[in-house]
Amino acid sequence: MALGVLTLLAVLLSKSIKKHAAVYYIVFAIPLALVAIPFIARLFGIEMFSFGRIPFLGGIIRDYIHAGTLGFPLLIIIMYIGALTPKNPIVIKLLGIRKELSILSGFPILAHSLIRVTNNFPGALNFFIDSEARGRAANALGAGISNFSFILGVLMLALFIPLWITSFDSVHRRMGGVKWKKLQRWAYVLYAMLFIHAMCIQVGSMLNPRGGGRGEARPAVEVTATTAETAHNHNNRANPESHGRAERGGRGNGKMAQPTAGAGNKAGEARPAGRGGHPQSLGFADITVGPQTKRYIHMGSLLLIFGSYLYLRVRKARVRKQ
Repeated sequence: MALGVLTLLAVLLSKSIKKHAAVYYIVFAIPLALVAIPFIARLFGIEMFSFGRIPFLGGIIRDYIHAGTLGFPLLIIIMYIGALTPKNPIVIKLLGIRKELSILSGFPILAHSLIRVTNNFPGALNFFIDSEARGRAANALGAGISNFSFILGVLMLALFIPLWITSFDSVHRRMGGVKWKKLQRWAYVLYAMLFIHAMCIQVGSMLNPRGGGRGEARPAVEVTATTAETAHNHNNRANPESHGRAERGGRGNGKMAQPTAGAGNKAGEARPAGRGGHPQSLGFADITVGPQTKRYIHMGSLLLIFGSYLYLRVRKARVRKQ
């Protein structure tokens, strides 16, 4: 949904983005600043008010940190633009603002990296160094895959920053066209790392679900219509910093409780009656899937997105040779 909505907005606002790029940069930079300021303050022992608690603005900040709503879809759009042939009017519009979209993507990506990398990297590194940390994992392979994805995230950040900085016109001009093109070719490596990073997170979480270590007892709980993972993500988004700390080192290993039947109600409760005493009908918002099914959907989406990109890129290269 995010990919489709952002693509539509990019097409509709292409002229505006091109003409008022600086305004868009400032707007996108504000949430990043609201993430970075409290984070840096905490490094110096200063506790500040969390801007994530502010209605609406807090949702934007959480989406910046999560990366799935803004940062990742923007990178996918930028990636696809380079694989499409500029004959379609829509592709031409997107191609004209590819540089601006590249710069805009940097703000949510940096916000995501600032929280996730800082919180996850030390524990992920410790997992491979400390044998006791590996022993606490319910599934060492799954925890290893997850922690590998966190370490890969650091390498991605190191590669993304120079690519992002050189997208600005002033830096581009100083570098010159030849050096700039050579550096920008590393974007293909970044796309491959992005796919591996995202897939490893899904596979690692599937093999080694978060929620407890080996030998830890997990109390049974009642689950409402929302899945256990949805509730977990909601709590994480409400407090993204604590979520990052909880992710360290693949500590979460307990199995998630599965959702029970009866959307919108606790297990065993009947749905509230609608008009005339008849039960209310189910809507799309009431449809739920288990955590495992959701991960399969995520992995299928990743394979579809990156597989089709690879196909388009190879096809475009063959056409050029002809």
